[in-house]
Amino acid sequence: MNRRTFLGSAGLAALPLSSLRALAADPPASQPADANWQEASGLKQVAALKIRSAKEIASSRVGVGMECLDRRMYLPEKTYAHLAALGAKWARLQTGWSRCETKEGVYDFAWLDEVVDAVIAAGVQPWFNVGYGNKLYSPDSPHESAVGQVPLYDGERGVKAWEAFLRALGERYKDRVAQWEIWNEPNISVFWHPKHKSSPVEYAKLVEISARAIRQTHPKAQIAACISGMDPTWIEKCLQAGMGPHINLFSIHPYNREMIPEINYASTVARIRSVLRRLAPHVRLWQGECGAPAQTTGHSDTWMHLWNMNQRNQAKWVVRRIMLDLFMDLDLAQYFHLCDLMEAPYRQANGQERPPVMLGLLHGKIYTPKLAYAAMQSVATLLDDQATAEPNYYCALTPAAGQAEPQQPNTMLFRRSGQPMLAYYQAVNVQDDAPPVTVDVDFSCDGKAASLLREPVLVDPISQKAFAMESVERKADKPYQRAIWRFKNVPCLDYPLLITDKKAIQ
Repeated sequence: MNRRTFLGSAGLAALPLSSLRALAADPPASQPADANWQEASGLKQVAALKIRSAKEIASSRVGVGMECLDRRMYLPEKTYAHLAALGAKWARLQTGWSRCETKEGVYDFAWLDEVVDAVIAAGVQPWFNVGYGNKLYSPDSPHESAVGQVPLYDGERGVKAWEAFLRALGERYKDRVAQWEIWNEPNISVFWHPKHKSSPVEYAKLVEISARAIRQTHPKAQIAACISGMDPTWIEKCLQAGMGPHINLFSIHPYNREMIPEINYASTVARIRSVLRRLAPHVRLWQGECGAPAQTTGHSDTWMHLWNMNQRNQAKWVVRRIMLDLFMDLDLAQYFHLCDLMEAPYRQANGQERPPVMLGLLHGKIYTPKLAYAAMQSVATLLDDQATAEPNYYCALTPAAGQAEPQQPNTMLFRRSGQPMLAYYQAVNVQDDAPPVTVDVDFSCDGKAASLLREPVLVDPISQKAFAMESVERKADKPYQRAIWRFKNVPCLDYPLLITDKKAIQ
């Protein structure tokens, strides 16, 4: 494995602003191993995926992040047209107490009104992450944004001001925003009070106080808790501390340092669901934040282990991340972020300026789509709420004659209006640039064989092209009998290609 030299956050912070802005453009990258897989495979393009806008999709569980406007870290007006065309149906916004209340007891919601209304006009449903602190009540905050300044530690005056802010928010947005997440990643120090150690007990207390305040003016509000990562023990301790009756949702942020979304994901989600069934069976599970950059430099090595990120590898990661969340049947599959955050310095609880966060689907500064934007469009179009995960199927990937074994083979099956959509790929780190291999795909699922895959095609969600399946064998033909198919000599990459019927993509 050839891992390139990593320029950590300290090195990037030392760069001049002009250099940081240059990172908005796509950095040079070596030619990936699968760059010419379509030509090498000899497959013939027969169609293109018909992309749908958010307004053309009735509902789905696909969402995109629009956080950090409380700190003015991007220009939202430059993103709305892209948001509408993306096809995601949910957008996470941060309410920004420090931006809304700059004079004690006086609230300015004009900026937040503009964003909420623009998101709704794009055909997207906003949901709130409620935070952070306010320097009016936390005078020792190292920065005016008061990131991490939990009002629990500001005495009665701070708590009452927090409750008043939430009541005002609830009254203003009760007809526009239904889901309200309390704080952001409370289990890690960079978003909790710098002078106090976070704990499930303290977070449960904050959630209880906040939920009651919001519901005083917004009785139907759905309250969410959240966690950085996905530690079942921490979630269990929150619920044991009394959080359960106050929440409807729990949002995980499953960042994975090794940049492989599939690692331990199914088993950990199963453990979390077991905790919820036992202690809070009414609570639904969301994936509320997770992302990957389109460049190697600029993100701390303690967060993500990066050595070979570029636009194409980011796009691959996006497809795998969102499809995996939907296959695991989470109630939300959200990508962070719509845009690189480059218009203002990024700060956490200690107030120090950090390198810009560049996980966006859009380039920062220039607000043009990256390759990952098209990948996200494809997933949003194909896997709306008409598509459901189908766990009961059989699929085997075997090397075609004389070909290498696929690495870490993985498959997922969805059904959209009864039509199968089979995803298959090599679940390796996208930074390894795993070479394509040629495989035979044996696939079967329940259904009438005569009604399935009349004109099978192979769909690439990144290029949005569909190719004819040249060699297909159908091993069962009788109605009401299990349909068995073999697709021969098809490419297997390190991101999902989908086998479905041509009519399913038009």
